[in-house]
Amino acid sequence: MNARLQSLWKTRELSTLFVLALEVAFFTWYLWPEGERSHPFFNLGNGVLILKYSSLYGIAAIGAAMVIISGGVDLAPGAVMALAGVVTGHLFAIQGYPLSVGVAAGIFTGLLSGILTAMLVVLVNLPPFIATLGVMGIARGIAFIITEGRFFDLSSRLPAGWKPFGLPADWLAPIVLVLLAAVFQYLMQRFQWGRAIFAIGGNETAALFSGIRVGKVKASVYIVAAVLAALSGVILVVIQGQGRADLATGYELDIIASAVVGGASLTGGRGSVVGAVLGTLIFGVLRNALPQIPGATFYDRLIVGVVVVVIVVVDQFIARKGA
Repeated sequence: MNARLQSLWKTRELSTLFVLALEVAFFTWYLWPEGERSHPFFNLGNGVLILKYSSLYGIAAIGAAMVIISGGVDLAPGAVMALAGVVTGHLFAIQGYPLSVGVAAGIFTGLLSGILTAMLVVLVNLPPFIATLGVMGIARGIAFIITEGRFFDLSSRLPAGWKPFGLPADWLAPIVLVLLAAVFQYLMQRFQWGRAIFAIGGNETAALFSGIRVGKVKASVYIVAAVLAALSGVILVVIQGQGRADLATGYELDIIASAVVGGASLTGGRGSVVGAVLGTLIFGVLRNALPQIPGATFYDRLIVGVVVVVIVVVDQFIARKGA
């Protein structure tokens, strides 16, 4: 691989954007309709649909990217999304509290999940894989206990034509995603906290000797990631109008994959928030386009796994060449 291509690859936002453009071009060509029929994939309405659906993953992927950049991994975002959504739905639909109280409680549940993860990783010194695997089981288990296998119907309590802040509810996720991506990209680049995350992921021992409070920074990253996952879960429940314990099952892989495809190195120290958001769009296009190809729906999981493996292998190859 020549130096120019290596340089382009290292600018991961550009390379991720290039992959996204190629993906859109391929599906536009492959799904080109016969005759005078409108294009089933390349149209404004479908593009907006992809953006809205991908945003739910993107909010959680921002947190996942920060965790991975710090050298860790978080397997719990899907379960935290479900628990936060269930808490919101239970308080609003069953207990009769105002929606604002349910939303606040759902996000607070994410905060508690993040604190538990941070304690297990920083104080108990468990490997992040084990700690977040445990939190994933705990969060999903509590969600099932609260629901007792039922689902909470929020839509019946919401007024007809309800528009939060004067906007359609399904626009909440894209707007929140853009705002959060801008804020956390700025924090990661301009603030000492963000630079400390990169330093810890690059070399934790060196970061410690340079005066960075490694434990506090790592704890804050897991807490922020859990709160963002909870926020995503709450928005998902409000949009769908239902709270279920099996909500967001399997989202973990897509969220982590989005961050990795967007440039977050699994060895830590590299990545970006914007890249993670672009990564969610890549998988959003896949989830939207594959069902339109006869027989291809079942390849969704396979393709996500293969893409992650290929990206990581290429990333490792370039890292060794650059060392």
